[in-house]
Amino acid sequence: MRIPSSVAIVVIAAAVVPAMALTPAQIETGAARATANLRTVTRRLASDNLAGRDNATPESARAQAMLIRRMRRLGDGIGGGGKGADAYRQPFVQGQTGTNLLALIPGRDLPDEYVVVGAHYDHLDTRSNADGACAATRAPGGAVCNGATDNATGVAAVLAIGRALRRLPTPPRRSVVLALWDAEEDGLLGSLYYVNHPVVPLASTVAYVNFDIQGANLLPSLRRTSFAVSGETGGAVVQDTVAAAIAAEGLGTRPLGYIFGQLRSDYANFVAKQVPTVFFSDATGGCYHTTGDDLGVVDFFKLQSQSRLAFRVVATLAETGTPPTFVSPNPALATYDDAVVISDVVHQGSADAALFSAADQASLQTVEAQLAAIVAAGPGAFDGNAVGTLLGDTVQVLGILTRNGCHAY
Repeated sequence: MRIPSSVAIVVIAAAVVPAMALTPAQIETGAARATANLRTVTRRLASDNLAGRDNATPESARAQAMLIRRMRRLGDGIGGGGKGADAYRQPFVQGQTGTNLLALIPGRDLPDEYVVVGAHYDHLDTRSNADGACAATRAPGGAVCNGATDNATGVAAVLAIGRALRRLPTPPRRSVVLALWDAEEDGLLGSLYYVNHPVVPLASTVAYVNFDIQGANLLPSLRRTSFAVSGETGGAVVQDTVAAAIAAEGLGTRPLGYIFGQLRSDYANFVAKQVPTVFFSDATGGCYHTTGDDLGVVDFFKLQSQSRLAFRVVATLAETGTPPTFVSPNPALATYDDAVVISDVVHQGSADAALFSAADQASLQTVEAQLAAIVAAGPGAFDGNAVGTLLGDTVQVLGILTRNGCHAY
């Protein structure tokens, strides 16, 4: 049968015309959906039944099975571990034995470019002492370290974002890799293995979005405070994308430079490979690495905001016509803008000074005054001495928060 030339032209044209771009309204609709199963996944991962999901344990294997069942609904496995469920596994030996979990949501127009979204799913087993402090260097046998905010909530956010991406009317231009890292608590080993054995080219990875410690509150006065670390490594594209997502959500997420993550989460391995990166975190408070980091301390209202916010970032970076270009971390370590953020947060937290001991109250007053003086002096006076004071004060404040103990604020 001869096809009329006019029909053939229409068919050929339809085959080469790319799918319509995602609109801002569609991304907003997707963000509203990026909260599915946050509580369910967090509760499952942080349950005593999974006993802290330490790498290379039976409980880790059960956690993997649960997570893979969910990932199979979102994309194909690209771990390279085999067929079926094993396709999602990237087994490794990197000082420790572990298993990363990886799934791919194919892109619409640029399927060979990627945004990676990741969080570690391992925690610290029963490696706790009589005071409830958890550490990878302790032998198992204490109370369970459930790691609800570190990092069951981060895993839940990755899966919720993946689900919302799949429900968009058209996929983003670029592919999105959903990555759940193992053995983070042993020195970022799972993500280190990945960046040395990537399943998609790092040169084609336009951005990495990392979650570690979400849905956590440092103090009652800081319930709406969170942090976006290292966005400057993606230059203006990542910084502006994060700022727009923050404005759309209305969450008090504050940008901080690369060094304020203390190189203690998986983001550091991607930055070391020159991948533009933003790391969302609530910082390390009194529940960090304690048996108190359980479901009862999770602020799910905050977690929902964080997941919606990050969805906007992921979808926008996967859709943008102007991908970010890597910018090396600031060799001076910190900027004046970092000082403004830390000063503001410490000042806001001073509303809860009565929660601390008299000695710690005095220390916080000194820190607050030092930071206020740095800010008042202006950017022109922000020199190496100011950087040293800023970083030292930040570490001191985190130590004071830790001493204050684990509370559900």
